[in-house]
Amino acid sequence: MALEQQDNLITDNANESLSRREKTQNLITQFDVVPRDGSMKVSFYYIPHMSSLVEVQRIRKALLPFAEILVEHSIDLDTRHLTLYHHCAIDEVTIALIRLSLGAELQQTLSHYEPLEMNTLNTDTATLQEHKVESQDNYLSVLGHFLISCLNHLKQWIKCLQRKKDN
Repeated sequence: MALEQQDNLITDNANESLSRREKTQNLITQFDVVPRDGSMKVSFYYIPHMSSLVEVQRIRKALLPFAEILVEHSIDLDTRHLTLYHHCAIDEVTIALIRLSLGAELQQTLSHYEPLEMNTLNTDTATLQEHKVESQDNYLSVLGHFLISCLNHLKQWIKCLQRKKDN
């Protein structure tokens, strides 16, 4: 159990370490794949014997041949669920998952208009802009403090030189 938690922390940190630029680029690429007629679907699988990162890797490898029909996937190791976003029938994907002998079963398929992460594109962009403005304000504030400090030291130095000249 502790090892699983440690692995989850490692994978979470690795996932978070992706730059926002890469995420934005991935989302832009996804927009090209999403059909405009609203025929996107989301399928939910329960995989009871998926209990380690090795099995997660096996599932990802099994999904590779179907990259053209799958827009996105999400694997939740804790709840042992797999979510697939697609726009075609995925009977072959289901068969490939069953062949892994992890007990995969399709729970349901629903109509879906866009992948989950696409909803966060606008908020991520807004957040990036807010951080950019905050960092610029912070930079200008630090620069202002530095310049004021330099001017104060310059004034002290000039006063010191004037005292020496007067004496």
